[in-house]
Amino acid sequence: MPSRFRHGVASFEPCHDGVLLWTLVEGGGPLRWAVASDEDFRRVVADGDVTADPASRTAAVDVHGLSPGTTYWYRFEAGDERSPVGRARTLPAAGAQRLRIAATCCARYAQEEFGVYGALAAADVDLVVHLGDYIYEDDKGDKRPTEPDRTLVSLDDYRARHSLHRRDPHLQALHAAHSVVSVWDDHDIADNAWRDGAKSHDPDEHGPWADRKAAAIQAHHEFLPKRLADPADPATPWRRLDAGDLVSVLVTETRAHRDEPVGADRDADVDDPARTILGPEQRDWLLEQACDPTPAWLVLVSGTVVSELEFPAPDAVDGAMPEKYAVKDGLARNSDQWDGYPVERTALAAAMARRGAPTLVLSGDIHSAWAVEGLRDSEGRATAVELVCPPAATTPAGRLLPPGVGFTLGAAMTKAIKGARWVDLDHYGFVVVDIEREGATATWWWVDPEDHTSAEPGQTWRIAGGERPRLVEIPKRRSRWRIAAAAVMATALVALVVRRLRDARPIRLPLVGDH
Repeated sequence: MPSRFRHGVASFEPCHDGVLLWTLVEGGGPLRWAVASDEDFRRVVADGDVTADPASRTAAVDVHGLSPGTTYWYRFEAGDERSPVGRARTLPAAGAQRLRIAATCCARYAQEEFGVYGALAAADVDLVVHLGDYIYEDDKGDKRPTEPDRTLVSLDDYRARHSLHRRDPHLQALHAAHSVVSVWDDHDIADNAWRDGAKSHDPDEHGPWADRKAAAIQAHHEFLPKRLADPADPATPWRRLDAGDLVSVLVTETRAHRDEPVGADRDADVDDPARTILGPEQRDWLLEQACDPTPAWLVLVSGTVVSELEFPAPDAVDGAMPEKYAVKDGLARNSDQWDGYPVERTALAAAMARRGAPTLVLSGDIHSAWAVEGLRDSEGRATAVELVCPPAATTPAGRLLPPGVGFTLGAAMTKAIKGARWVDLDHYGFVVVDIEREGATATWWWVDPEDHTSAEPGQTWRIAGGERPRLVEIPKRRSRWRIAAAAVMATALVALVVRRLRDARPIRLPLVGDH
């Protein structure tokens, strides 16, 4: 008999004393859950009952009363059947000295295998941030069949696509191993989504935009639960997570409340001070949080790139640029990113400058990896370091070009774009940032999506602390033992998930660097 827990388990939104636990159970109905301080469940520290939603079949439990900076194991039971066992870790409290955050994004199921997720499952980190495009609303790609085999429009459509992703053993291994904080980006809703529409949305074909956007957001919450600024409004996922006074993570949303990108709306002025990517309520919240001097480090999470990626171009080519680009005053800007909302970005940079302590930005969306000193203030000085995450399972930008062109173009971009210290257009992978009080280290890991054991470090930068953080390049150095150990653990994790799906037995998860 197939397992009722074939979608696995997951944990989300850790804080210093709690975490959200998730599962999907076939047939819905009542469940028991338990959290233990040991993987054999001899020391259960919390348990209770929950009923899965009959429509989505998902269940989420907000568990509190846990200890800070501590690893726990959890599981669900439906009748006499047990779910796989997952691992969750609470955030540290006062006195924290170190926090390791991994970031991933952009996974089109039909286009690539999810080997990057399998590799990330074995990474030695405290928290995973998914930067969006967890699903794609289209049906592009022919590597493996997608469900449904059409563009997503209805709530049932979005639920079915999320369900498909969560049956992938690599993604199940990731969720079983690490607690995740997620944001949505445009493809979680529709390509180039904005407040009142999307580039490819046709009301005659797809129905009212408000209904489609609401359906996509509801499904996202059902499969990736999160704490909301306003629990009554599902479109308010901005929030703050604190790891003591070491790190505050500010999670933002840049699709549901934004104005239409200028590249699509040719009548709009990119420098209009009224233009917003955040919406008024989120903007007020973020500007207040961004200048808080309390944490040693601030980490801003954005589905879209925040720093200036503009480059010189004559105004005459404005109408001939790709759809996302607008040219004004000799600068070409990707108006789908924060480049399309420069006045709001300047206000954010000013708030960060007032903080007087270092800020990191984690972002994705553009299918490439970057290290940038950006968010320039009114005097042109960078106020943050931005780390852009490569795609997990969507074709990297450079692989859409003839062989070798991506490497050459990346090098040219570092020269043409102020603040861009390094660009890679060719690799799949993820990024890990290791934050300590005196500084941080960011390492981009390259992974072949068809071989989750292939992870190897691609580039490492040191981020010097201080009021104005800066990037210091670290020469490439391979740690063969760590790479080999991660490969062994990744293989074990995925094999255990596959075996669990086949014979419906609970699994125990070995982890690299468990603490």
